[in-house]
Amino acid sequence: MTAAAKPTPGLGMSDWKRVLIIVLCIATLLSCLFLVQVNAVQRKTEEAQALTGFDFLLGHTTGKSEGSPHPLVIAVILFAVWGICTAAFMPDKFLYSILSAIFLMAAVFLLRFDITYQAKGEFGLEADSVKFAFGWILAMILSVATFAAVIWRKTERSVVLKKKELDRIYASANIPGGYKVETWGQIVRRDFKKHWRIYALIVPALIFYIVWCYGPMYGIIIAFNDFKPKRGILGSEWVGLQWFRDFFRSAYAYRTIRNTLFISFYNLLFGFPAPIILALMLNEMRSMKYKRTVQTITYMPYFISLVVLCGILKDFCSTSGLFADVQKLLGVESPVNLLGDAKYFRSVYVGSEIWQRLGWDSIIYLSALAGIDQEQYEAATIDGAGKFKQVIHVTLPGILPTISILLILRIGAMMGVGYEKIILLYNGLTYETADVVSTYVYRKGIEDANFSFSTAVNLFNSVINFLLVVFANKMSAVLTENSLW
Repeated sequence: MTAAAKPTPGLGMSDWKRVLIIVLCIATLLSCLFLVQVNAVQRKTEEAQALTGFDFLLGHTTGKSEGSPHPLVIAVILFAVWGICTAAFMPDKFLYSILSAIFLMAAVFLLRFDITYQAKGEFGLEADSVKFAFGWILAMILSVATFAAVIWRKTERSVVLKKKELDRIYASANIPGGYKVETWGQIVRRDFKKHWRIYALIVPALIFYIVWCYGPMYGIIIAFNDFKPKRGILGSEWVGLQWFRDFFRSAYAYRTIRNTLFISFYNLLFGFPAPIILALMLNEMRSMKYKRTVQTITYMPYFISLVVLCGILKDFCSTSGLFADVQKLLGVESPVNLLGDAKYFRSVYVGSEIWQRLGWDSIIYLSALAGIDQEQYEAATIDGAGKFKQVIHVTLPGILPTISILLILRIGAMMGVGYEKIILLYNGLTYETADVVSTYVYRKGIEDANFSFSTAVNLFNSVINFLLVVFANKMSAVLTENSLW
């Protein structure tokens, strides 16, 4: 006779607060799409014009955005659907519910921000005549109410679960008399008094991150205005989503995004497994002298200055370099300059990345391999498993958590191909396959001094990286039960 399944904590499908969240998401979406958002005068004909969110979605305007869907209306649709699905099918995933509510609210507010500062150029409206109608006000109120409902449900559910836990503790016969459960604040204060010296060691690191990592995030504001150093960040003229539109309308958007994804994908496909394979090979070596020699040789390229390394690569790839000699040995009469031909650039870049980082990246896998219990290998040997089967059934499962975490981090950096190495290697002949988002940002921001445009492009890049990290973390949690959070 099997024991009955233990019921999961929480409320069932009859939770009316979940229904409320779903209704609020639907109401926000409908009010944003089908009610009038803006009343204004058309700039050319001077006729009165009433535009709904659906008009912005279809591009029924007379400015530059004629025929183009408004990205923020699309965002409202996506985040409203996300909130509905989360409340309906993932009631305990409060992180996703809160994120969907925050993004939905932000999209509604940014829609007004964009229309306000881009009314004339993008939508063909007289800027002074723009008045936001009841539709936008209702969408704003409903989006805020959605966020409040999610927080309310989270808070009340936490109280219910905490009460159940306290009842369980007090019902236990093993606790001493007069026992009282401490609150979170009391635990923190007690721990701080006991270990204040350890907490003091954290202060320099906190100051570093606040000053150098979180403080500069204030500058993201210039992605939404026409930044002039003389006027300052808040004193510059606001332009809405102008720089984002300019980037996606430019001839460089598709090329830079395509090249970034291709280089990152090839680097992930060939570069990620390489240090794992090297670590497995080194782990099987019995000659310590030979093992240390191989490790030293593979580590060395990582410590070479990037400028020096790129200079070596240029010499190797020239028509009189090492690779040219190899081509002659293979029967090629006229050797090709590999860095002067666009079709070879990605191969050279990815190959040099593997060469430079192979040994260094293998260190963490060697450390993980050292932590595997040797009795597992002995048991596998007794069961008749050879070396290959031991690697498949013992070694790889033993380092799978390390592989999962590093893979999540690598996927999260797919749009973050560094500009330093590419700038040192590329030229006008290889722009077609070498120009990535980071190099484009460098040229627009440093060389052209267009700080707002480059910040907008880099912000887009960072958001994509963030979404990739979240997606990779979720997939890793589902497939391997290992994740960053």
